[in-house]
Amino acid sequence: MSNRSPVTSGDLSSAALMCATSVRKLDQDLWSKPAYGLEWTRSRTVSHIADALSFYSQTLATRVQENPGSRGLLFKEGSVEASAIQIENGAAVLLRVAEATPAGTRIYNPTGNPDVEGLLAMGCVEILLHGYDAVAGTDAEFDPDNELCKRVLSRLFPWAPLVESNWLTLLWATGRRALDGHEFLGESWVWHNDLLSEWEGTIPRHQAWIGRK
Repeated sequence: MSNRSPVTSGDLSSAALMCATSVRKLDQDLWSKPAYGLEWTRSRTVSHIADALSFYSQTLATRVQENPGSRGLLFKEGSVEASAIQIENGAAVLLRVAEATPAGTRIYNPTGNPDVEGLLAMGCVEILLHGYDAVAGTDAEFDPDNELCKRVLSRLFPWAPLVESNWLTLLWATGRRALDGHEFLGESWVWHNDLLSEWEGTIPRHQAWIGRK
């Protein structure tokens, strides 16, 4: 995909703003209810976004090259507003670290060795998909930018078809829905966060993620 547009820090910021805006529309009474398709509550699901963004920022800032060990839960579950702020702040830190990182830098991740763009795309996935998990089934609107989803798909899911609705394709690529003509991936989905030149041309599976809810 040599003609693809890269994922940028602006994409991460846009995803965070859209997600935080949607989360703020959630009824506080629904906050402790299970998120869509998960055993986690909506509150826990949104806190996970902040956890993931913090983990990515730390590994990128320190140029981690090996498994740093279990990170656990970093952020306490709070109110809807506090959790929305966590998303915005987490994205702001990651994008600043990313912008200060030299080109070509790659770091350790349990699923590969991503570069800066890979981490930004991973951050977008954490925000968009877990944000969706948290608000799905409620009155809170969740409508990611189609071109942003296309850039994320092109970087992390090169096997995914780019169709009219790239958001629906991203839901398929992350195991959340079926897609006509394509195998349902379910919990075995995984991204390709190594360099695109290192992709072997098949859809990878990650059995270690089974039951991760």
